[in-house]
Amino acid sequence: MWLLRLNSRLDRSLLCFAVVLLLAPVVQAQVRDEGTRFFESNIRPVLIKHCYECHSAESGKARGGLKVDSAEALHRGGDTGPAVVPRNLQKSLLHEVLLYGEDSYQMPPKGKLPDRVIADFRKWIQMGAPDPRATEINPDVKTEIDIEKGREFWAYQPPEMPELPPKGDWSRTDIDRFVAEQRTQNGLKPVGDADAQALIRRLYFVLIGLPPSPEDMQRWMSRITLSGRSTSLDQTAVADLIDHLLEQPQYGERWGRHWMDVARFAESTGGDQNNTFLHAWRYRDWIIDAFNADMPYDQFVRTQLAGDLLPIADEREWADNIIGTGFLAVGVKLVGEEDQQKYFADLVDEQIDATTRAFLGMSVACARCHDHKFDPIPQADYYALAGVFRATETHYGLLKAQARQATTLIDLTGMGPEAGTPNLSRDEYAKLIQARDDARTTVEDAMKKIRSGENVFRGTLRRIRSDRDETEAALQAFLGNGQPRVFAMGAQDRDFALPTRLLVRGELDNPAQEVPRGLVKVLSPEGKHTLAKWTTDPAVRREKIAADLGDLSYKSTSGRLELAQWISSRNNPLTARVMVNRIWHWMFGHGIVRTVDDFGSAGDPPSHAKLLDYLAIQFMNEGWSVKKLIREIALSRTWQLASTHNDAAYSSDPGNIYLWRMNRRRLEAEAVRDAMLAVSGKLDLKRPRGTLLREAGEGNVGQNVFEPVIRGLDWDHRSVYLPRVRAVLPEILDLFDAPDAGLVAGSRDSTSSPLQSLYLMNNPWMQKQAVAMSERVSEAPGSERIRRAHQLVLSRDPTKTESEAAIAFMTRISDARMSTDDKLAAYCQALMCTAEFRSID
Repeated sequence: MWLLRLNSRLDRSLLCFAVVLLLAPVVQAQVRDEGTRFFESNIRPVLIKHCYECHSAESGKARGGLKVDSAEALHRGGDTGPAVVPRNLQKSLLHEVLLYGEDSYQMPPKGKLPDRVIADFRKWIQMGAPDPRATEINPDVKTEIDIEKGREFWAYQPPEMPELPPKGDWSRTDIDRFVAEQRTQNGLKPVGDADAQALIRRLYFVLIGLPPSPEDMQRWMSRITLSGRSTSLDQTAVADLIDHLLEQPQYGERWGRHWMDVARFAESTGGDQNNTFLHAWRYRDWIIDAFNADMPYDQFVRTQLAGDLLPIADEREWADNIIGTGFLAVGVKLVGEEDQQKYFADLVDEQIDATTRAFLGMSVACARCHDHKFDPIPQADYYALAGVFRATETHYGLLKAQARQATTLIDLTGMGPEAGTPNLSRDEYAKLIQARDDARTTVEDAMKKIRSGENVFRGTLRRIRSDRDETEAALQAFLGNGQPRVFAMGAQDRDFALPTRLLVRGELDNPAQEVPRGLVKVLSPEGKHTLAKWTTDPAVRREKIAADLGDLSYKSTSGRLELAQWISSRNNPLTARVMVNRIWHWMFGHGIVRTVDDFGSAGDPPSHAKLLDYLAIQFMNEGWSVKKLIREIALSRTWQLASTHNDAAYSSDPGNIYLWRMNRRRLEAEAVRDAMLAVSGKLDLKRPRGTLLREAGEGNVGQNVFEPVIRGLDWDHRSVYLPRVRAVLPEILDLFDAPDAGLVAGSRDSTSSPLQSLYLMNNPWMQKQAVAMSERVSEAPGSERIRRAHQLVLSRDPTKTESEAAIAFMTRISDARMSTDDKLAAYCQALMCTAEFRSID
């Protein structure tokens, strides 16, 4: 009997549960309908009337980075955080600003809303903030690109070790054998070898970016020259000179500067509001140190893309790795953008473009709005990479009152890196506190005036807020004992990955299908381009994927570590080729692939395809060592050719594609300036501490940091340490074609203009170097001064004609108004103005 009673009770319970299940959707629909009706009646009209004018896509404005015209935008919020957090009034900033509290923003700015309306917003948030304004999702976008066919293109095929051509009588190294084969096939003959003087000067400038001193030239000439013949060279001594130069700290400064062009290194945001980066110098120094230490290039790649995620031995190593991720932080940023979502999309786009161009020689960012027009890169591939960078936080600092899109920096205090500023005394620290307090008080007084109905000029409010933020930042840069904190720009993973949708025509309000994080399909093994598949089972990933794409044993939230490992893998067909080609370009003046940043179908094909593959495989086999590859190229007979002109060869190959001679090329802007300082005796070879830019201050160029002040900053250290503010380069660098760092720049323009000549003849800095050089020359006996000047500037003795012209100039009666010292200074300046001085022969 009790069993029957129990069963009937159980039946009633099951019946009630079934009724609840059946009625739940009905109840939920009623609640949802009630919430929708409440929103449409009480919330949407208020938002349209009071908020859309400054915070909607229709108005084209997003003040404070906030839009309120969609549920997603409200939940995402603006610069200060989410505007609405369902069922949480304390975290819903929209509710806070409507209350018109004294310590918060007050919206709408024209006056407080009625209490009844504020109560409606309060009730709506407590209801869960129902909002039917959902973004319409487009149908899935399909691609017509044939990935398999795309893999047939030469650049996407794995490099294969070619068979070495016959050695022949001319070739000295394996490089020479490949070059000689191509040259012979095209009916060309090489010119003679460079003489000892030209080769030594070439090695100095190419490897360390400085001229040899007369003493260095004499010492190496005596070692390298055989049997008194300047073209018969001791290759063992040449190798010793190469090794000597590669071990100099100036090597890292020279070759690090090359990479900074690729990494678009600069010390400001550029873009709409050019705000200064006072901590970018750490990434600059990290690059220099990496080249000097001959960091393996695959490690160099991984550290710049995912250094924060790599395994470490101690805090110092982690701090150094964080600094390496400055690669992702130093690009151009439109920090004045009001729409936070658009800004974030543009930031990610810049990181995709820089990463794929720098390491892969691909223009993946061209697929943001549609499939790539020339290369097999579907639009979905772009958004697969975007998912990786959307899951990454980029830290670059800036003052909030000067930039709408300011972020934090990464604090490395106590982890080993040195500070960029000296310690403060107790009095100096107290002055910073007082300045901060005074600036805060000024802002508080202004806000009280506004609340009381008084007008405060908007420009004044912006200025005093900027002063407040600047004094606060200056104070936060030091500990309480006056010891400077150590900050760095860089990247770190978010706590969770953000879903990423393909955007039709790249438009934020036009989303299509969700795209999983992943890699470029055409470079990946079939079916192994999606990161989501890799991170589900670490054991499977290690066993099945490591063989294809390298060691993927360290899992990251964003997929950035997997991306870095994929790019730096031996099995990536582009990475080694692209870097080898860059090194060849920096050694010869043009690459085997002349479009060094574009290995796609719109770029140039390789002039020596077998040599490129040979060097790429050798590069990887030699531990990805940049120094070893430089040494191998410099010891080749091809690199040691003279730059002599030959009419017959020139008529057949005017671009010297097949390397029948060495290219005579202009020195880069930094090398020109450094060489002038070197011959004047004023060059300071010590690395400076931090950045000279701190003397100009932090903030927006044109508002509280001024262009004439930046241009006036100068010191006698090497040019790599000069302030590198976008659109405000030092004059000599600007005139002589230094890139502005807006994009990846693996190669530089080389122009000739009257402004360059006018600078060399008339600029006070040039005249100052000439005077300093003449003082050095004056230390020699009178009869030796002309010879000494030529040795300093041109690394050779003057010809008979040059000596006679110099003597005639120094003794000319018509120039009696000039003193002997003035004439000597003028002659030194004339030598520094010559094309020979500014060229590598």
